[in-house]
Amino acid sequence: MTRIDPRRDGGATVRFEGVEVEALRDLAAQVAQVLGGGVPEHGTDPIRDRLFPRAYVDPTEDRAETDFQSVVHEDLVRAKSDAVAALLVKLGAPTDRRDRLTLELDRAGVEQWVGALNDVRLTIGVVLGVTEDDDDDDPPPDDPRAAGMATYHWLTWVQGTLVEVLMEGM
Repeated sequence: MTRIDPRRDGGATVRFEGVEVEALRDLAAQVAQVLGGGVPEHGTDPIRDRLFPRAYVDPTEDRAETDFQSVVHEDLVRAKSDAVAALLVKLGAPTDRRDRLTLELDRAGVEQWVGALNDVRLTIGVVLGVTEDDDDDDPPPDDPRAAGMATYHWLTWVQGTLVEVLMEGM
């Protein structure tokens, strides 16, 4: 079971079970693959649309949207990719004899993890078709989305707890 303890320096000590490490590593690796590529054409990939939402929602502002994306998209991709890569590096550390991984994250590491976990959650949410209406609901065990929703809720809890750590340090 995941355990997150705030540290006095604004960081956190995070402990994952081996199965949690494997799941998070696999999901983060999949998100890393999605992050590559050029400026996405909106409407062609729902995951990329969610990770890189339009700045200008009004379709008459397509030129402004194109200009905006040409300026910021590569920086957004780089920041998201760096955050996911840092998460993967930390998850690559060896587990202890109980198959647990304990990580020491400084404040910057916690911030980076919050961003990476958000992108993992958003990706899973798109795949599962999560909406605001069912974001907090657990489907019945025989629902094909049950395991995915459990993972989604776990990631939501981990991310939320890390946000609380950041808020306490302010």
